[in-house]
Amino acid sequence: MAVIEFNDAILRLTLDDGLDANGKPKKKVKAYRNASDTATPEGMSQSAQVLAGFGTKPLISVEKQTTHNIYA
Repeated sequence: MAVIEFNDAILRLTLDDGLDANGKPKKKVKAYRNASDTATPEGMSQSAQVLAGFGTKPLISVEKQTTHNIYA
C-alpha cells in the first residue's frame, strides 16, 4: 500500500511589473517557502494580500505549490 507524506509548500505571488519596450505586460514572481499544508485558501489569500502590500507592484495572482513524497 502506498503512503503519501507532505514535503513542502510554496506560496507564489505574481505581481504586475509594468510594460516592456514593446508594450507587453511584464510579470514578477515572488516565492515564499514553508507555507503550511493545512492553510485554507482564505488564509493564503489574506497572507498574499499582506505580503503584496509591503511592495509597490499590484498583485495579479496567487498560487500554492505543494510537493509530497510517495512511498510504495
